[in-house]
Amino acid sequence: MKQETATPSAAEAAFRRFCAGEQSAFNVVLEEFRQGLIYFLYGYVHNLDAAEDLAEDTFVELLVHPNRFHGQSLLKTYLFAVARHKAIDYVRREKRRGAMPLEELDKEYFGNDRPSVEEGFEALERAETLERAMRGLPEEQCEVLRLLYIERLSYEEIAAVMHKTKKQVDNLAYRARNVLREDLRKEGLFSEER
Repeated sequence: MKQETATPSAAEAAFRRFCAGEQSAFNVVLEEFRQGLIYFLYGYVHNLDAAEDLAEDTFVELLVHPNRFHGQSLLKTYLFAVARHKAIDYVRREKRRGAMPLEELDKEYFGNDRPSVEEGFEALERAETLERAMRGLPEEQCEVLRLLYIERLSYEEIAAVMHKTKKQVDNLAYRARNVLREDLRKEGLFSEER
């Protein structure tokens, strides 16, 4: 796989400092990726506590085995790939045990940037509508949309996370958008004039 051309983030520079011995630099990595990883994982496990635990496990993996990140991709891509594997393992274990409980997203997800009550309600309503529509999508299509629009990963980064080619990711995104558009049109939430 060829190296990604995106500019390294401040978190990647901090990770290099951490690998060089500056222990406190890892906090920058945590701050930059924690919330995004939790939301991404929540999309798999539908359980906020489990998503937080899996995000923590992902960071522990990076702390314990920093040499596994070779820099062939962005640090964000690497973390999301590790998190995806942890989520898949979690879902498999839970399926063997029985049904997983569903939880609502905790208000703490918003951190210090909590929206007003009205903004929060409107955002939650839009998110619930979108989440309902996305539940009807095949798992891989749903995952591509989350990574593309919520995590803002490039097609190359998504391909690395999902172990797909860029063309496969493009096809999944195209199909997912078409199905989602049609579902939202049926609910009266999408029209071609927009």
